[in-house]
Amino acid sequence: MHKPNVECMTLHTVLVVDDEPASVRAVRRALADAYPVIGVSAASEGLALLAREPIALVIADQRMPEMTGTELFARIADNHPDVVRILLTGYTGIETLVDAINAGHVYYYLTKPWEPSELRLVVRRGLERHAAEAERRRLLHEVEQACRRAERSAEQKSRLLTVAAHELGTPVHVLAHALAFVAEAEIPAAVRPWVETAERSAVWLGHGLQQMLSAARWRNGFLKLQPRALPLAPLLDDVRATYVPICAHRGLRLHVAVTPALPAAVADPLWLRRAVSNLVSNAVRFTPDGGAVTVTTGIGAGTVDIGVTDTGIGIDAAVLDEVFEPFSAACGDLSLHASGRFEFGARGLGLGLAITKAIIDGHGGTIQAWSQPGVGSRFTIRLPAAAAVSERELG
Repeated sequence: MHKPNVECMTLHTVLVVDDEPASVRAVRRALADAYPVIGVSAASEGLALLAREPIALVIADQRMPEMTGTELFARIADNHPDVVRILLTGYTGIETLVDAINAGHVYYYLTKPWEPSELRLVVRRGLERHAAEAERRRLLHEVEQACRRAERSAEQKSRLLTVAAHELGTPVHVLAHALAFVAEAEIPAAVRPWVETAERSAVWLGHGLQQMLSAARWRNGFLKLQPRALPLAPLLDDVRATYVPICAHRGLRLHVAVTPALPAAVADPLWLRRAVSNLVSNAVRFTPDGGAVTVTTGIGAGTVDIGVTDTGIGIDAAVLDEVFEPFSAACGDLSLHASGRFEFGARGLGLGLAITKAIIDGHGGTIQAWSQPGVGSRFTIRLPAAAAVSERELG
């Protein structure tokens, strides 16, 4: 005896519910060559079968003694919404059809007497719809699983950053103070360069740990902004003063141009300075000696803009869209990061731009990146202008 294919039965089994045996036999004959068909004579039998068997499509007569086809389909719609439902009826009254569509969510209806070719066509299309819906659910499940895995991975990274920063922060702090104490003591001249190198390394390590802690806090929503109407000229002048000696040491030209009558931005001065400083720091580190870094401002539609442009090595287009992600490949090979902070090609932990974007997002602003390898990069920050924000919102 031929054993039916289980997968075929799951995807294509048709259930016929009709109190007239002749009608059940007619449907069987019409579909026998294409699909497995199960026939029952009562709605209760059909519901019981649906509860224990994988049925893809149900064909039911409208007029049955136990319950109408519409009532049966309403029960099926509640308990087995994925099953495709086809109604057979000898009546074409509009009320019956509307009720079948609204209550039973009927996929299609055929009036008696129906043509076998028409029934086969409707069933085939109904099963195609069932298969498509099953595939949609499968893909949706895969996407949901992938999202959950990504969320877990992000949470694990965040926990790792937090734990590492906290666990290493104290010994690094102690080490830095111990080195400072040693540097002030009487030590041989030959040893002093090693102590100074150790001091610089401790400072660099402390800076990296601070970045890790900041990134973890931003991801977890622990850091809160205190925005206010902030004039940008003093902030940018402060950034310029910080980087002028660094750029001079590297032979870089640093130019800061503030638009006349520039409106105040709505920003937290501490964190906005951190964001702009991160962009200038990146520009300095990825621009060869003798190049240029330019900071400009602009006025948009209800926004105040800050742009940081460099003539550096640029970012490959293939990774530019992930430049704001933590540890992004756009930041270069992390295995090549250097302990120097501002030398050409020095790479940090790959967190600076991620922190910068989190800061700007927290301000309700945007940040965009443009880059071309061998030409340079430009990062543009857009912040709400204070004139476009009410005093109540600022408070």
